[in-house]
Amino acid sequence: MRFTIWTIIFVLVIATRAPAQTTRPVDRTDQSTQDILKELDAAGATTQPTAAPSGQNASSSTKFEDTAQSYDWGRLFNDFRLMLLTAGALGIASAVIGLFVLLRREALVALAIPQVVAVGVAIGMRFFGENHTLPPAMAVALVALVYFAMSRRWGASNWIIPSFYVAGMCLSFLIIANHGQDIEDLQHRFAGVDVAVSAEQARLAVPVLLAVAAACALLWRRWLLLAQAPAAAELAGLRPARWDTLFLVLLTITTLLGTDSLGVVMVLSMLFLPAATVLPWVRRIPVAMAAGAVLSLVYLAVGFYLSIRMNWPLSQSVGGAGFAVLAVSQLTAQLKG
Repeated sequence: MRFTIWTIIFVLVIATRAPAQTTRPVDRTDQSTQDILKELDAAGATTQPTAAPSGQNASSSTKFEDTAQSYDWGRLFNDFRLMLLTAGALGIASAVIGLFVLLRREALVALAIPQVVAVGVAIGMRFFGENHTLPPAMAVALVALVYFAMSRRWGASNWIIPSFYVAGMCLSFLIIANHGQDIEDLQHRFAGVDVAVSAEQARLAVPVLLAVAAACALLWRRWLLLAQAPAAAELAGLRPARWDTLFLVLLTITTLLGTDSLGVVMVLSMLFLPAATVLPWVRRIPVAMAAGAVLSLVYLAVGFYLSIRMNWPLSQSVGGAGFAVLAVSQLTAQLKG
């Protein structure tokens, strides 16, 4: 157990090494972001059809104005490059580790961790200021990791994890009760803060998330063995408890950095949807990991396109597009038999 605890501390400290100013107030975007949003609003305003003659001429005028709509996509990609790079790295890491979350039947753990992280975020907002929420979130996540790992030995994970999920939802808001601005900031963490990714957040999140994806991909045989035959893994001397703890560490790092930079909706969308979409069609784990990673980038591209053209929030656009593809994939697989 000492080895496990020190391993968790070492990995999380490395993953969260960054300047103190890594988390910005979600409702106070910088001037560059504000300029981008104003440009998008202006572009959206130009798409509204003006008054036109009644009847067929009105319909023709509206169609002409709709087809004349255009965006400078090169500039948009450049303006949102930090967000797109961070979301792309999150998508790759989440797709790879999410595959094993589903195979190991640990979806509830993945749902509970963001709620636990929110407790740490709330503590940081209340006692240390809204610019210093990452260290308390890391500390709370560390405690939860140790507790989750120990609950497996007790055989009590079936009720401890749901309890942590409920406690996280409740305690995070109770801690900052009667602090109106902090409550709004915490709500933004769950809904998504896509356009507010800073350079510091991107420099921290992108390499760490890609490293998590690489580590999880390299160890896929052990994750698969532990998921399908834990008794055989223990007989082979793999020490399942330590490997399970390492898997939880990788999952927590992904969730922590993704929540800090992009929000819970984006994290959960990337964690579940790509893997669930490819599983009915792929039988080999390396191919499934690669297909899930590519699909996460496709979801991001489609979501970004929809968010610009339809003026929709990005995280929800990604999740909506991903769920639509997932529904078609699962239905087609069932009909095919």
